[in-house]
Amino acid sequence: MSLPPAFWLLIMAEALMTAGYSVSFPFLALYLTGHRGVPMAWVGLFLSLSMLVTSVSQVIGGEISDAIGRRKVMVLSLTLRAVLIGVIAWVIWSGAGLWAIFLFHPLGMFIGSFFQPAARSWVADYVPPAHRMKAYGFMRMGTNAGWAVGPAIGGLLAAGSYAALFFVSAAVYSVCAVVIFMSVKDKPGAARGGMDGFSLRGAARTLRNPHFLRFCVFSFTMCAAMSQLVVTTSLYSKTYLGFSERQIGLLFTLNGSVVVLLQYFMTRALDGWRITTGLTLGAFCYAAGYLGVGYASSFYMAAAAIFVVTLGELAVSPGLQALGANMAARNEKGRYLGVQGLFQQVGSATGIFLGSNAIGHISPRFQQGPWYIIAFLACVSAAGFWSLGGFLPRAQNGLPSPEPLAPPPADNPEAA
Repeated sequence: MSLPPAFWLLIMAEALMTAGYSVSFPFLALYLTGHRGVPMAWVGLFLSLSMLVTSVSQVIGGEISDAIGRRKVMVLSLTLRAVLIGVIAWVIWSGAGLWAIFLFHPLGMFIGSFFQPAARSWVADYVPPAHRMKAYGFMRMGTNAGWAVGPAIGGLLAAGSYAALFFVSAAVYSVCAVVIFMSVKDKPGAARGGMDGFSLRGAARTLRNPHFLRFCVFSFTMCAAMSQLVVTTSLYSKTYLGFSERQIGLLFTLNGSVVVLLQYFMTRALDGWRITTGLTLGAFCYAAGYLGVGYASSFYMAAAAIFVVTLGELAVSPGLQALGANMAARNEKGRYLGVQGLFQQVGSATGIFLGSNAIGHISPRFQQGPWYIIAFLACVSAAGFWSLGGFLPRAQNGLPSPEPLAPPPADNPEAA
């Protein structure tokens, strides 16, 4: 598989961007509850509503990237996100009203979410279907290299200044915008060159494909389970396991480090398998790992549970992206990946709201109760992906197309 040099620069930019994000945003819930006195349930509602707002931007970002090109959308998204994160940093530093965070955080997430469908569509433009699982796996390695570094730095900085976390994030996003602007070029013919054909109704028509609709539904339930890693795990670890911000940051660092070290080997191990098979196995790992978090009695047991969760992530995250790109119609990659992103974002928002409120209302009576709900969602997703696998063509499911049979030898007239 030959990839353009810009692919590796895009991975580097995503690694920096993820590091910048994970320095600050995993600790936003802790800041709001611990330093501003916002009730846990309200924080969960706010963060989930923020993700719901951004779910629409997935569709818009995909549509615009099909129209004007991937690079323009990525650069614009990163630049505006950097500005809005800087505003949040100033609000925290100055002690201004919380209304500003409640306004600018969802706005920043809305604009920032244009990046994902544009970037994933850019990769799909250059990589054939049978190799997209591997390409998206490399991208996961990059993003998780940033995830391995960011939370550890954030955990240390949070002890001194929460504002510093967001100032660092804003600076990193600015650097990423420059890297993308300087290095990434769109594939000729991948975009229409104008806003002709931009249509949210056209995006909705993708769901007339029954297999893609089923895939989106189970992407929703899977992402509802996957989203527990940051907010719900942070709140549970702080409230019921008694972990410090530094220990919570180390759990996230473990997650990112395992992806960096093992993603390549997991992708190689799943090479030649149906993508839906990898998604099924990964979903079961999520179920087992999150139950382990619920029953952890020490930091090391929690770390072991996060390791199992991360094994699920190794299979699920690149698999979702690859399968969505493979199911996309020609010249509509941004549109299909945007619609898929909508379901994933709504699923993540639902999961954050469900998890944070379950910890606030169920855990006081049954501490591990929320994790059973999350494990159930993961198991439903596993069953859905397994059933979907039987309906998809080989190429869509990540398998090479069978070699055509050689024609039978022609009769030799002389032999007659």
